[in-house]
Amino acid sequence: MPLFSYRARDQRGILVTGHLEGLAAEPVRNLLSEQGLIPLSIRQVQTKKNWVPEFKFLKKVKPEEVVLMTRQFHTLFRAGMSMENLLGTLARQTKNKALNETLQRIQTDVSQGATLSKAFAKHPKIFNDLYINMLAAGEEAGILEEVLKNLSDLLEKEVEIKTGVKSATLYPKIVIGVLGIAITVMLIWVIPEFTKFYAHYKTALPLPTRMLTFASNVVRYYGWVLLLAGIVAWFGFRKYVSTPGGRLRYDRLRWKLPVFGDLSQKIANARFARILSSLYRSGLSITKGLSLVEPILDNELIAKDIRLIRSQIEKGQGIAESMKQTETFQPMLIEATAIGEKTGSLDDMLQGMAEHYETEIHHTIKNLTTLLEPILLVFIFGMVTFFVLAVFLPIWNLSGAVMH
Repeated sequence: MPLFSYRARDQRGILVTGHLEGLAAEPVRNLLSEQGLIPLSIRQVQTKKNWVPEFKFLKKVKPEEVVLMTRQFHTLFRAGMSMENLLGTLARQTKNKALNETLQRIQTDVSQGATLSKAFAKHPKIFNDLYINMLAAGEEAGILEEVLKNLSDLLEKEVEIKTGVKSATLYPKIVIGVLGIAITVMLIWVIPEFTKFYAHYKTALPLPTRMLTFASNVVRYYGWVLLLAGIVAWFGFRKYVSTPGGRLRYDRLRWKLPVFGDLSQKIANARFARILSSLYRSGLSITKGLSLVEPILDNELIAKDIRLIRSQIEKGQGIAESMKQTETFQPMLIEATAIGEKTGSLDDMLQGMAEHYETEIHHTIKNLTTLLEPILLVFIFGMVTFFVLAVFLPIWNLSGAVMH
């Protein structure tokens, strides 16, 4: 469909520019008028072949931007705006060019008769299956306002947890990165000078010095081999974890790691409870909700258990009873689910458990640096001690030989 650029003024006289898709200029003019805009100029954008490479990562939409857009969507919808005007306002408010263009395309589709969920479904790189299905459920049940509120809360919690984990692990990453650079510099430029100095003396070098000299020679003369081997190992690892069996073993290993393993389990249980609660509250069935939760959690271990639960429910078994046969769901979550089933308040119980786990997650994240500091200190102390012994032991030995 042809793309048109337009210049218009809103009811306050403010100049508005943008792009819209349409069959011709007149339908675009009518669409702008329906949005309460006064068209000034409309012209078709000539599409030419562009040999300049397009950097897709520059047009990426961040999760935070989707959260903000969804919050604004809920606020404007609650205010009673028509869907076409609402989408146009959202497009004008966003600063992200890719999201702006996407919202304009959604606006055009909706104005041409498409449902909201189908219009959003055309952009899966920005809006995932969870987003689309919750919109569809809200449209069908006539509770779109409530669904948008649940969806914005859910997305905000997802971003909050991910941001917290990244922030907490930033310090250890910086420390390990700086230490790695320092060790590399030592091996390539510093240790060879000491090796030349020790070569003048025909004495046997201590074991730490011989080990460090060997490592220095390997890095200096075979560094490219190490780099190539690292790249091959990385791609081999990625290939392995892309298989169901490999991903299952990798995810099971991650859950056994000290500190991070327990944190990963809590995050998975919290996300499962919150997402399923939001989907169930939005009117979706448990089996449909489970099928949507499975790929979103991005963990093959818990996905395997979700598939088991779904199959058991389809056979007539209860949710809590099915969860007891799994290895990933914690006992507290199972008991809460059982109470929710009996009392008919499954969504509230799941939401309560999600909030409980999120409180524990925030506490763990807050203390993550404190928990990792002893491990980092032991590692750094061990490396420094090894380097000091490797460099200065021969000097002490030579000093003793001279004194005798």
